[in-house]
Amino acid sequence: MTVAGFSFIEYLGHPQQTGIVIYISGILFALGVYHLLLFFQHKDKVYLYYALYALLVFVYTFHRAEHFILADLAKPIIPSLHFLYDATKWLYSTTYLLFAITFVDFKLYYPNKYAWLMKFIYLSLGTLALATIISIINGDNRILDYGYNFAFLPVLFMLSLYILYLVVKSQSAVKYYLLIGAGTYLIVTSYSHYLTYSGHPFRVLFYAATAFEMFLFALGLGAKQKKLMQEKNRWQALIIKEQEENLKVKETLTQLLGKKVDVKDIEIEILKKEKEEEIKKKLALAYSKQILQLRVQAVQAQMNPHFLFNALNSIKNYIINNNQKEAILYLTKFAKLIRHVLEYSKRSAVSLREELDLMQLYVDVENIRYNKSIDFQMQIASDIDLNRVKLPPMILQAYLENAIWHGLALKKGARILRIKITKQMPFICIEIEDNGVGRKKALEITDRKNATLQKESLGLKLTEERLRIFTQAFKNKYKVEIIDLYDQENQPTGTRVVLHIPV
Repeated sequence: MTVAGFSFIEYLGHPQQTGIVIYISGILFALGVYHLLLFFQHKDKVYLYYALYALLVFVYTFHRAEHFILADLAKPIIPSLHFLYDATKWLYSTTYLLFAITFVDFKLYYPNKYAWLMKFIYLSLGTLALATIISIINGDNRILDYGYNFAFLPVLFMLSLYILYLVVKSQSAVKYYLLIGAGTYLIVTSYSHYLTYSGHPFRVLFYAATAFEMFLFALGLGAKQKKLMQEKNRWQALIIKEQEENLKVKETLTQLLGKKVDVKDIEIEILKKEKEEEIKKKLALAYSKQILQLRVQAVQAQMNPHFLFNALNSIKNYIINNNQKEAILYLTKFAKLIRHVLEYSKRSAVSLREELDLMQLYVDVENIRYNKSIDFQMQIASDIDLNRVKLPPMILQAYLENAIWHGLALKKGARILRIKITKQMPFICIEIEDNGVGRKKALEITDRKNATLQKESLGLKLTEERLRIFTQAFKNKYKVEIIDLYDQENQPTGTRVVLHIPV
């Protein structure tokens, strides 16, 4: 087969004369400008890196074409482009590496390796800048030539193979676009370089591999953006649905509890008018106890919206930062926590095992706001049957919340929160200990936040009142101790709350 007097192989072997370079350069320029516009629209750096890579390869190729209007216009600077031939290749190769690790979310799957890859990229750019300055001052570009071909290029080739190996092991949804595109490019361009250095240049392979890779990456970017939008829409819809359902449940509970309180208030007023004073007092006491329990349940229901807002806000940040794995994990824990709180609010007592499981969920969800910096530990004596010991639901929550908000949140460094449970008949002894800043320091820091302090004080008073009601039928009464902890230098090292619950 011949084309204009050339065999087809000869035709492909002269891409500068046959217009192939013009065609490839036009594609590179169009893709570069288009993805630069996408970067300004989406503010996603992967589009910027792709656009820079495409435009740098365009700068490297366009002036080689014959009868190309841009090459004719650039004739005055073509000697400079030739002088910076290796610098351009060095720069677009580094940009290519930056695009590749961003494209497959390398930072998400290999954070440590991503850190040293970024250091390599900065070192590469710094070395390139220094070599370029020296070459321009000396008027000799051999340092760029040797640096690129005998130092940077071999390292980049081996590094690219290692990165492709890590990408194969990753869970990236678009990894096959990179593997096929980059793999084809590495193989074909390596063969093209071999032919060039062996005296049989066939540069059309380089241009074909470049075009194929650029098209595949463009398709991958489109697929990635589509998946991100689908995931974002799905999570937003799920969060909105969860919020609506939780608000409906809260409103329903509030209305029902309000009606029960009103009915009991009326019954108490009727009982006060009865003649038998002793009977009136007993009945009034019984009804007062029921009302107090109902009001405590109402307070429990009202605790949830503030905590719900903080937890959902933290999960939303994971979604915005495309940290889907963490978002799914904590959304599942959050939903389980809310379900148990609503279920337990209908019960007067739960087992110690149920209470500890619920507190584990509570601390896990609270820990989102502190970047999982709180080390939560449980120590349980082997002679305690967690299923047989009963106590009011969420009785430990107020003490844990107090330890986190006023002790650990204000502390720098390691944060430890520990629950220790032992049997000291006739009591079950529950110790809640934190290594926070201590009560005195917390009061100094939060002195201006009177509303917050009043809320926390009310929460602890209600918790003790619930313990009082719960233990009325027991021979032994509950006890609560709050102990300030100090080191040998009399510096505060945390707080310990000890609950003695009769069994």
